[in-house]
Amino acid sequence: MSESYVIEVRPPRAGRTVQAGIVVRDGRGFTFFAATDDFHELERQSFKNPKAAEAAAMRHACDPRPRRLPLAANFQPLR
Repeated sequence: MSESYVIEVRPPRAGRTVQAGIVVRDGRGFTFFAATDDFHELERQSFKNPKAAEAAAMRHACDPRPRRLPLAANFQPLR
């Protein structure tokens, strides 16, 4: 079995396949690393197998709620 897999999804509203990230074996499971900011919420989550990570990425891509990335710890607003 491979040590890493590319996770791609094709959400209906996108109309094309998008790369969500990769999963890398970390012992008993696989850790997700996002390819784009769109999948940041899945960053470093653990999954039982690549199929479970793919399913989570698809659910995430199909979720209609708007997303906001967390601000960096050293964020300073412009004045």
